[in-house]
Amino acid sequence: MGDSIDKRMDVVERLTNLFRFERMVYLGITIISLIMLLASGVSLLIKGEAGSAELSLLFGSSGTITYTAGRLLFMWNEALKRLMPMTEAGSE
Repeated sequence: MGDSIDKRMDVVERLTNLFRFERMVYLGITIISLIMLLASGVSLLIKGEAGSAELSLLFGSSGTITYTAGRLLFMWNEALKRLMPMTEAGSE
């Protein structure tokens, strides 16, 4: 078991090192987008121009802020999948 987890950790580490530049660019752009979206939402709220339709589009379950924040976690989710692959019936 220990050998297997060490091998998987090595694979995840090599993958993250291999795509470090792309990951940093992706994370940077996504964080900037999230900040701009939040600033737009706050600006709409302060000006009183945000109705329920605009707020649901920004913050709702299919909203752009929700989607952008979710994409920040995508890479870590993929890394965890490589580290702890699911087997049939949830067994180890």
